[in-house]
Amino acid sequence: MSILLAIVLLIVGLAVLIVGAEMLVKGAAQIATQLGLSHFAVGVTVVAFGTSAPEMFASVGAAVQGVPDLAIGNVVGSNIANILLILGIGSVVAPIGVHRRVRMVELPIMVAITVGAVLLVLDQRLSRVEGGLLAAGLIGYVIFIIRAHKEDIEHGLEDAVGKPKPIWIDLLLVIAGIVGLGLGAKALVAGASQLALRAGVSEGVVGTTIVAFGTSLPELAATIRAATKKQSDIAVGNVIGSNVFNLLSVLGVTALVSPLTMDASMMAHVWIMLGVSVLLLVLCVVRPVLGRVVGSVFVLLYLTYVIVSYAIPGSN
Repeated sequence: MSILLAIVLLIVGLAVLIVGAEMLVKGAAQIATQLGLSHFAVGVTVVAFGTSAPEMFASVGAAVQGVPDLAIGNVVGSNIANILLILGIGSVVAPIGVHRRVRMVELPIMVAITVGAVLLVLDQRLSRVEGGLLAAGLIGYVIFIIRAHKEDIEHGLEDAVGKPKPIWIDLLLVIAGIVGLGLGAKALVAGASQLALRAGVSEGVVGTTIVAFGTSLPELAATIRAATKKQSDIAVGNVIGSNVFNLLSVLGVTALVSPLTMDASMMAHVWIMLGVSVLLLVLCVVRPVLGRVVGSVFVLLYLTYVIVSYAIPGSN
């Protein structure tokens, strides 16, 4: 396979993943509400899963196809991109205020979960038992979300669901979304693996940069929308929620499906993920507004990270 074909396959795979996730969320949300589930129940189940679906299918697909570094790299790289690139661009678009509850409760929880995930992969492996621990932690996090944000999620989802349609249309959307996610993940993993081979870099680096950026595009769009509308809570909450779900749900489920092992060079990216998470917490505690200067620095740090990633020993 030529490098051009690998790039095309990767881009097509990403596009199909994102479209498939959108179709799945829309269809499943409509079906759930027509079956009598509350908007809130749909929000913490269907929509929460849907936002992590691209990362989930990409990582599970990579693990099943025998590319564990790509699976782990996707999660680690997505979390780095969410903080430095996505929150950075959002802050450049419009300064983002971080409320006290987010600074004192939700951000520390995200950092604690990140620390826990790092401890689990210190031996460069993630077993099914450890994956189960991460997935079980998702239950506790969802309970926290239920108690803390019930009213906000209900109101937000009422606008998103809209008018009901015939249920068969929604069933088709769900089926098409699942098929799209599966096909997109397969194409993405194949393209990314071949790109790594042809470019002479590791699959882990491709996962932490190109694949992670692609699967984070929905979060980027949502954060920019929230920033332009001065909805700071949504902008920050989007990043926190995505990072937590990536670690607990995506990484956990992937390890349950297929135990993961990773190259020693991947640990550098894992430590960077932890470092930028702590950096975000410290900045928000010291200064509760992420302004344009901070946003610009974040974006520059991300670009530096991508460039340096290819210079880390073991990347090629």
